[in-house]
Amino acid sequence: MYVLIHGAYHGAWCWGAVQRLLPNAAAPNLPGHGGDPGWLSNQTLDAYTARIVDAIDATKGPVTLVGHSMGGAIAAQAADARPDQVAGIVFLTAYIPIDGEKISDVVKTDPASHVRVERLASGEDEALSLMAGTLEDAFYNDADARQLGFAQDRVQLQSPNPFRAPLSLSDKGFGSVGKAAIICLKDRAISPGHQRWMAERAGCDPIIDLDAGHSPFVTATDALVVAIQSAAKNF
Repeated sequence: MYVLIHGAYHGAWCWGAVQRLLPNAAAPNLPGHGGDPGWLSNQTLDAYTARIVDAIDATKGPVTLVGHSMGGAIAAQAADARPDQVAGIVFLTAYIPIDGEKISDVVKTDPASHVRVERLASGEDEALSLMAGTLEDAFYNDADARQLGFAQDRVQLQSPNPFRAPLSLSDKGFGSVGKAAIICLKDRAISPGHQRWMAERAGCDPIIDLDAGHSPFVTATDALVVAIQSAAKNF
C-alpha cells in the first residue's frame, strides 16, 4: 500500500495519473488543499501530519509513503508517529529536514532554486503565491502546453506556516524506517544537488535519478511509477 503526499500549492489532483498505474495507492488532500473544505488557516504542520497519520491508520499492513517536495517533510513527521506501520519513505524531489529543522531552513539553503513567491494577505491569514512565470519555469519546466494548463488550472495559495514549524524526529521513529530518494535531474524548484545532499544526509538508499523536472507525476508518469516501485522493493 502506498500513501502519496503532495507538496505546496498542490492537492491530491497531481497524483491522478500515478494512481491509475500504481496499485493500492491512496492520495489524500492535505488540510486546506485541493477538495479539502479547509483553507489557509488549516494548513499547518500538525494538521498535515495528522491527515497522513489518519491515512496510515486506515491501511492494512505496512505502508510506503511517497512524499513530494514539501510532502517529504510531512512524510518524515508522519513516519515518526507511526514507525511500526511504515515500511519506508520514498522522497520524491523532496525537502528532508532533520530533527529540529524547519522546512524553511532547507528551502533557504538552495540558492539555485528558481522558485519566486510573493506574500499576500487573505483575510486574517498570510499566504504565499507563485510569482508570474514561476510555475512554468520552476515546477513544470519540462511540461507540454496541455500538462502546464492542467496545473495552472489547479494550483492554489499556500500558507507559510508549515514552513516555519520545526520538525520533531526521533531515532526510534523516523530514524528506524527505510528511506529512498528519487532525484529529478531537470528540477528547477529544488536543485538536483540540493536534493541529493538532503537524501544523503538522511541516509536514503537507494538514491535513484529520474530525467524529469519537479513534477514527474504529470510530465513523466510512467518512469516515475517504475522508480517508485524500484525504490520500494528495498523496504
